[in-house]
Amino acid sequence: MKKKHTAILIALALTMSMVGCKAKTEEIVEEPEETARAIEVVTLSNDSITSEYTYSGKVAPNEQANVMSIVGGKVAQANYDIGDTISKGAVMFRMDTADVENQINVLRASLSAVEASITSAKTNLELVNGAAMQSQIDAAKNALDSTKLNLDNVTTNYENNKVLFEAGILSQTEMDQIQLAYDNAQLSYSQAEQNYDLVANQMPAENQRKAEDAYNSAVAQKASIEAQIKSAQKTIGDATVTAPISGVVTAKNIVSGTVLSQASPAYVITDMSKVKIDVAVTQQVINTLSVGQKVDVILSAISQEPFQATITTINPVANTQGTYDVQVELNNADGVLKVGMLGEVSFTKESAENTIVLPRSCVIEKDNEVYVYIEENGRAKKVLVTTGIDTGENIQITSGLEEGMNVVTKGQTYLSDGDVVQIAENNVQSDVENTVADDETNSEQIKKENPIDSDSEKEE
Repeated sequence: MKKKHTAILIALALTMSMVGCKAKTEEIVEEPEETARAIEVVTLSNDSITSEYTYSGKVAPNEQANVMSIVGGKVAQANYDIGDTISKGAVMFRMDTADVENQINVLRASLSAVEASITSAKTNLELVNGAAMQSQIDAAKNALDSTKLNLDNVTTNYENNKVLFEAGILSQTEMDQIQLAYDNAQLSYSQAEQNYDLVANQMPAENQRKAEDAYNSAVAQKASIEAQIKSAQKTIGDATVTAPISGVVTAKNIVSGTVLSQASPAYVITDMSKVKIDVAVTQQVINTLSVGQKVDVILSAISQEPFQATITTINPVANTQGTYDVQVELNNADGVLKVGMLGEVSFTKESAENTIVLPRSCVIEKDNEVYVYIEENGRAKKVLVTTGIDTGENIQITSGLEEGMNVVTKGQTYLSDGDVVQIAENNVQSDVENTVADDETNSEQIKKENPIDSDSEKEE
C-alpha cells in the first residue's frame, strides 16, 4: 500500500515538473511587441510649384549724371555736398563771370559805333540813287541828242557836196573842208555817246556798288558784334549749372573760390528712386523672357523675402561670353536698396498649379524606384510615385498620391513597408518614442534626431 502511494506521489511530482517546464518553454518563445517608429507627416492638398533659373547681379542706379561745367575759370558758388538730396533744375553751382560781363560792355560800345556807320552808309546809298545823279544823266543825254542832230545835218551836207565834187563843181579844197566838218561831227557824237554811257550806266553802277559795299560791311560788322554779345550772354547763362536729374549727390569735386578742374565732373548725381540689376542669361533661357515680365529678386543683405522686379531690356545679340544681357528694374522709393548690393534674380523655368507638392526630402530614389511612405492605419506604406517639376527644395508628384493622404516627412529614411508607426503628437517628431533595438547605428541616428527620446531612455 505504501509503495502504491509513493508511486502516485512520484507521478504527480513528475507531472507538475513537466507542466512547469512547458510553461517556461512557452514564455521563452513568446514574440515581443513591435515598437512604433516615430514619424512626422503632412496631409496632402493641392498646391503650386515653380522652377526657376537664378542669376546673380549687382544693384546699379537707375540713372546717374556727371555734372560738368562748359565754362572754365573760378568757382563763384557751390551749393551741395555729398549725401544731399537734389531736385532736377536746382542750381548746383555758379562760375565767376566778371570778365565775361566786362567783355559784353566793350562789345556794346562797339555796336553803337557800327550802328552809326550803318546810318551813314545808308544815307550815301540813297544819294547815289538820288536827284543829283539824275541831273548828270539828263545833261549827258541832252548833249548826246544835240551832237546827234548836228551829225545828221553834217552828214546830209556831206553827201550833197560829195555829188557836186564828183561832178567837178566843187574844188578839192572845198571838199576837204566839208570832209573835216563831217569827221568832227562823227567824233563829237561818239564822245557824247561814251559820256552818256559813263554817266547813265557805268558811274551809277560803280557808285552803287561802292555804297552798297560800305553799307553791307557795316551791317555784317554789326551782326558779328551781336553774335559775340549773344555768345558772351550764353556763357553767363552756362555759368549757372543746374541739376539734370533728381537724386542724391554721390561725388563732389568742386570748391568755391578755386579754379574748376575739367578733368572730372564737378558733381555726380545718382537717381536711386529705382534701381536696376544686369544679368547675363544663357541661350536656353533668353527666349522664355519678355520685356515687362515680373521676376523675383532676393537681396540677402536686406531680406530673404523676394523683391518684385520688372524686365526692362533684353539684348537679342549675345555678348562676347555667348550669353545675353538682361536688365531688371526695382522700385526703391524707401531707399533701402544700395548700389553694389548683390542680388539673385530668378526667372520662371516652369510652373504648375493645383498639383501635389512635397518637400524633396520626402521622395526616396532607390533600386530604380521612386517612392514615398504614407501613414495608413498606423503602419508605413510604400507608394511608388512619378515626379515632375523639381526645384531642389520641393518636388511635384504627378501620379501615385492623392489629396488627404498622410505622407511621411520625417523618419522615412529608416522605414520599411508595413512598419508600425506613430505620428508625433502635434506632429513634432521628438514627442514620440522611436528606437530601433536591432540596429545600434540606426538607433544612434534616431536618438540624434529625437534628443528627448534619448533622454527618456536614459531616465528609464
